[in-house]
Amino acid sequence: MAFSNKNKIFIDKEAYYTLAMVQAGLLNPIDKLMNKKEAQTADREKKYKGKSIPFSFILAPAGRRNEEVIKSNPKKIELFYNNRKIGEVEVEEIYEIDPLKRVETIYGSKDTKTYPQIAKTLKRLGKYAIAGNFWVEDYGIKKKIDYVREIIKNKKDVVGMTMHAKPIHRVHEKIMRQAIERNDLLIVFLIKNIEEEDVPYKLRFETLKYLVDTYFPKEKIIIIPLINTYIFSGVNEAILDAMIAKNFGCNKFIMGQTHKGLGIYYQADHLKSIFDSMNLEIEAKTINEYVYCNICKTIVSVNSCPHGSHHHISYHSDSILELLKTGLMPPTILMRKEISAKFLAHMFPNRFKNLEKLFYDISPNKGLIEESTDEDFYIALMKLYQTSSLT
Repeated sequence: MAFSNKNKIFIDKEAYYTLAMVQAGLLNPIDKLMNKKEAQTADREKKYKGKSIPFSFILAPAGRRNEEVIKSNPKKIELFYNNRKIGEVEVEEIYEIDPLKRVETIYGSKDTKTYPQIAKTLKRLGKYAIAGNFWVEDYGIKKKIDYVREIIKNKKDVVGMTMHAKPIHRVHEKIMRQAIERNDLLIVFLIKNIEEEDVPYKLRFETLKYLVDTYFPKEKIIIIPLINTYIFSGVNEAILDAMIAKNFGCNKFIMGQTHKGLGIYYQADHLKSIFDSMNLEIEAKTINEYVYCNICKTIVSVNSCPHGSHHHISYHSDSILELLKTGLMPPTILMRKEISAKFLAHMFPNRFKNLEKLFYDISPNKGLIEESTDEDFYIALMKLYQTSSLT
């Protein structure tokens, strides 16, 4: 017990989950906490064991007690999260780091005033890094990987994409349809933040699952939660997303041109991205921007529509979410009414008095006031909005 008290350090949930992802092989070729030489090479050359990676992988937890333990240079360090032992590190080396340089490597900036996430990460970083092999308790990652690999073992083309589904709109749906038409399976990695969100993961998962179960062949799409730790917050998000997709078993990865960390630029009239300078052993493809054209009367690619931007309605999840937050149902050209109803019912619970009577008054019925939900009411209301014979 004395050994445990002397050589234990405390880490937060983000560090624990990130270590677990590495242990499960999701950030392969990264397989350990890098020593000083390995970390410097990884940050300079973007390589580890001859394969492309975005930056070095280290553990340098903040805190006076943690620093005292690390500086004592123990042979083994016990990892504690939430006052419970969850792993160990076989210490290979202890070395000093520059926290400011570290956040700049991850985020591409050290401006703490403009980017609060950088300030938050700086508070989590100590001055000393631990190198060596480690183990941590698995929190369900291996089970997810085994589940996916069992499904894809006889599939030739498996494509992955990340999504917040906040909310899921018509262009998301179009991209998903194109993906399953061109591939045997689509894996949607649904982003799950560690901290509480204004739009809970449960709601986003339920709406996405409803869409897949109702409007897609279910055997062609699977949804996997992807924990969004601090390493995904910077300029390397696209690379890390693609690495995880590959290590789950995807041989293709698709993303929009506005995906964080994509770094799109033109060279000799050709569209280039960060993937052109890194070999991640996965086919990465950027998707054209889609809009609703009020001349074409459908969703089109901006590259194929001859009409100007003044005829185009863009699909920005943030703007659609703001519309929902006001309590308004977005037009069905933006998102399905059933999805809108689920969001509004969650955001404005028990919004209407005498809901059954209200529902009875505005919708076709059997002459009896029947029990109905907020979702039923919103869907009935949208059906009335879509009635055009008197307009």
